[in-house]
Amino acid sequence: MRSLTILRLLALVLLLPCAGMAQAFLPGKSEGSASINFTTIHAAGHFLDDGSRLPGYASRANSLTFGLDYGLTERLAVGVSIPYIRAKYLGPEEPLNLPRNVLDDGVYHGTMQDFRVEARFNALRLPIVTTPFVALSVPSHGYDTIAESAVGANVKQLTTGVYAGRLLNPLLPRTFVHGSYSYTAVEKILGVSLNRSNIDFSVGQFITPSLSASFLWRRQWVHGGLTYEQIYDPTANPDVFIQQDRLSRQDFQHVGFGVGYSLNESFSLDFSFVKFVSGRAAHFGEGISTGINWSFSTEKSQ
Repeated sequence: MRSLTILRLLALVLLLPCAGMAQAFLPGKSEGSASINFTTIHAAGHFLDDGSRLPGYASRANSLTFGLDYGLTERLAVGVSIPYIRAKYLGPEEPLNLPRNVLDDGVYHGTMQDFRVEARFNALRLPIVTTPFVALSVPSHGYDTIAESAVGANVKQLTTGVYAGRLLNPLLPRTFVHGSYSYTAVEKILGVSLNRSNIDFSVGQFITPSLSASFLWRRQWVHGGLTYEQIYDPTANPDVFIQQDRLSRQDFQHVGFGVGYSLNESFSLDFSFVKFVSGRAAHFGEGISTGINWSFSTEKSQ
């Protein structure tokens, strides 16, 4: 199999929704990709401060994310994305924060969430493809955040980090690894810092030239935020309880698997399943994603 074909397929495979909008492998100059991804997340309960599980206050969120990635040069690419999310409260428990909470009424409420713009620069190609990046996320509008079924935190975020990946040929033919580390500076809420670190890692193999399967792992640490003990402290500011979903220190660990299939040089499909296996002041549950990616070129043919 030609190396060029492998790398092109690898770039398509790594566009799994759970791996994020972008990755270490850039499109070529004047080449790009457009993607549509559908994700459904079931939050069945919460991890408490000690990591134990508290079932209840469940919700489901369905999202459709539109993304565009484009190579400005051989080493510089930009990407944009925006999700539309519909979410509803599933729990039999009486919603918290009534009457301020107007979303947790058991029916779906939908809206656009946050615009994300990302720039990636390929700094190293051998022995490991290494690509630093910077991304800005801005709310599309002032959507409501007081609810279990809120679609987001409605805050500005600036993320910096690095993607890295490579094929393991010839040691492990058709095997690839990919990972990233990022640090996100988050707009403060009620003076509380919510900056966080994220690590993503995947390892997979091409079963055939068009079909791949991979194992996925994700970890998040919040360098700030509030524990549930602090949020439910009777002496705390009442606004802290009202804004609890935005202020909680949501540390978590997710694991899962993904499958990618390349229909041809232009179109690929993907599927992934992720389980929320551990955390503190975060949700437990699972997520399923599927999407389609179309690669294109704006370079004029000779």
